[in-house]
Amino acid sequence: MGIHAGIYMAAAILSAPVLTAGGGQSQANGNGQTAAVQTESSVSYGESAVSGKPVNVSFDAPQQSGSGEAENQMEGKTDTTEVTAASAQAGTADASRFVLPEEARVLVIVEGTGGSNCNVYAFERSSAAGAWEKRLETTGHLGMNGMSNHRHSGDKTTPIGVFKMNTPFGQAKALEGFPSDYIQVDDTYVWEDDTNKMSRDLSKEGERVGSSGYAGYYDYAIDAGFNPNGIKNQGSALFLHCSGEFKNYTSGCVAIEKEQMSQIRKLYGKYGSGASFIAQAPKGTFEQIYNTYGTNQGLSPERNF
Repeated sequence: MGIHAGIYMAAAILSAPVLTAGGGQSQANGNGQTAAVQTESSVSYGESAVSGKPVNVSFDAPQQSGSGEAENQMEGKTDTTEVTAASAQAGTADASRFVLPEEARVLVIVEGTGGSNCNVYAFERSSAAGAWEKRLETTGHLGMNGMSNHRHSGDKTTPIGVFKMNTPFGQAKALEGFPSDYIQVDDTYVWEDDTNKMSRDLSKEGERVGSSGYAGYYDYAIDAGFNPNGIKNQGSALFLHCSGEFKNYTSGCVAIEKEQMSQIRKLYGKYGSGASFIAQAPKGTFEQIYNTYGTNQGLSPERNF
């Protein structure tokens, strides 16, 4: 997801009647503007009802580059708070209600709070029967068009659902406690568009995740696990990664501060590959995804929000 400095969007966003979690499409016109169209079954932040009519949201869009999804984050401020008290509550989500495999030991919850803003929580449990304990709470940013359970390539939404995280990588050196399978990437690595996996086959189209254009953003990253089968036109390279210099939105990834990303990476490393999961939904809609892990080929659940 190629990221570069964009222009501020505040004025245009304030002028929009409703900024929704876009299940629709983004269309660019000749003036460099993008219109996000909310279709039926897309989610308005803070609501669980289905919109009866399409809502057009117009705003000035920054220029784009690269073939991936993690593009164009804008400047902002992220506050962070580390939490050690045992609690299964994460905003409007309840970690104890997610139906996950027995091997699940880490659960990251991303709660959309409006626009491209979100709260991010990390939980840990010591066994399948153990209670989820909150280890981290912070704020972050997600797709510039909000969240969607009908995501497709290029719509700049963050997919709703529950996914298994995989492939920890980054441009920075591994720290103590990082996963044993952590990959320090350079410009010989590409995240392939067609397979939605990382390789060193530079003949493939995709994101050059080790290139200087991703410095900061991809210091630490983990694949969020959406579209693991690489289904065409559903999107690829959707990560949990660092905020970098510009922080107001992504093209579908979730971005948090580097220190908090490092903490999640260490939780991932504590239990190894296959034990870490991520749940993503707008505020107030988690009821509809608690039991959806492993459905719909690793895409968002097919239901109305």
